[in-house]
Amino acid sequence: MDGNETPSKIDLQFAEEKIIFLICDCSLDKKYSFYGLSREQATRFIKKLQFFEQMTWKQLAARPRDIGLTCEDSSSTSFALVHEQNTSARKFMEQYYFHFRIEPTGKFRVFGYQKGQYFCITHIDPAGKIHDH
Repeated sequence: MDGNETPSKIDLQFAEEKIIFLICDCSLDKKYSFYGLSREQATRFIKKLQFFEQMTWKQLAARPRDIGLTCEDSSSTSFALVHEQNTSARKFMEQYYFHFRIEPTGKFRVFGYQKGQYFCITHIDPAGKIHDH
């Protein structure tokens, strides 16, 4: 890759695959896990996952960031948190780290990384406490 190319937002090898969510790498810290959500938050969370699971990675990546994916900057706190939870053997070679919002203008965000066709959820942040940009 020369200096004029921008790295892909997603792993293009899986661009046409439907997204599948996994929570096996989700933080055990209760305030950033599914267990810390209220019933209403959990319902909104599940509905958003179901909505995104109807899409391919390419479709999700093409959406504007307020209703799609935002890549994590490698110098951000959120990048470090995702990286710490990432159990992929390829984590030092491929780092497709993102977050998405549950609502376009809300602070409720879900953080994670792409591993093949899977979106591995690492942190669920209903109050926007860990995001720093």
